[in-house]
Amino acid sequence: MISGYPLRSLAISAFCTLILPLGLVGQEPNWKKDPRQLVRVAAVNENKTSAKKMYFMYRDVKLDKNGERETREMVQTPQLSLARIIAINGHPLSPDQKAKEDARLNRLVSNPDELSKKVRAQKQDDQRARKMVQAIPDAFTFTYVETEKTDNGELVVLKFSPDPNWDPPDRELQVFTGMQGTLKIAVPQNRIALMDAKLFKGVDFGWGIFGHLNPGGSFLIQQQEVAPGYWDTTHMQLHFTGKILLVKSLDIQEDEQTSDYQPIEGMSVAQALDKLRNSSDEYAKTANGGN
Repeated sequence: MISGYPLRSLAISAFCTLILPLGLVGQEPNWKKDPRQLVRVAAVNENKTSAKKMYFMYRDVKLDKNGERETREMVQTPQLSLARIIAINGHPLSPDQKAKEDARLNRLVSNPDELSKKVRAQKQDDQRARKMVQAIPDAFTFTYVETEKTDNGELVVLKFSPDPNWDPPDRELQVFTGMQGTLKIAVPQNRIALMDAKLFKGVDFGWGIFGHLNPGGSFLIQQQEVAPGYWDTTHMQLHFTGKILLVKSLDIQEDEQTSDYQPIEGMSVAQALDKLRNSSDEYAKTANGGN
C-alpha cells in the first residue's frame, strides 16, 4: 500500500507484542466483540517493515478519467520506485513517445536534483499514506459482519463509520469524518485486504476555505500477498469531486491495478533504468509479433 509503509517505533513494537496474544486466533476471537482490536493490529502490520527487504518488478495499468489506459513497468530500488510507460491503450509507444520516456528517465541519472526531488516526493507520499493507515482504528467505529473463507485463511468483514469522538489532527485526515463502508482483514496474516469507502456527506478542509469534497465520492483499496510475507496494493480506485480554495474545481477519477510481481535484487537507479528499457523493447517486440 499501501505498498509496505515502513512506520516503526519502539512504542508500536511494544504495543504489537502486548496485543497479539489477546485472542486474535482461537475458538472465540475477541475481535467479534471488539473489532477495533483487530483493526489496530492490522494497521500496525501495514506500517511495519519486514526483517528482509524485498524489491519487485511489476506491471501497473492506470485508467484515467478520459478513458485512456496507460501501462507502466515498475521497478523498486533501495532509493525509490521507477516507472516507465510501455503502452497507451494497449499499443506500444511510438518512436516519439519512446524518446520522451527515455529523456524523462535519463534526467534522473544526469540530474541529481531531479533524482532528489523524486525521492522526496515518494517519501512524502509514503509518510502521508502511513499516517492515514495509522489513524484508521481511532477514526472509525467497527461492526463485525461475517467471516469469509479463502485459500490462505479467512477474511473478517467489518462495517465502519466515523467515530463521533474522534478529532482529526489535520486537514488530510478530515476526510475520514465523512466516510463509511466496508473493511476486510485477512487472518491469520492480520493485514488489510480491502477498504471500500463512500463519502456519505460533504467534507470541508480548513472550515471550507482550503477545500471541499462533495458527497458521493468513493475510495477503494485492495491488497494481496504478492510474495510470502509481502503485501502490496493491487487495485486502487479514487472518485472525488469538489473545490480547492473555493474556486478551483477538483475532479479525481482514477482506477489503477498492478500485477505480475517478480522479485528482483536491489539495484542502482541506472541499473533499474536499463532493466526498464529492456523490458520496454521486449514488450514492443512481443506486441509486434516478435518482429
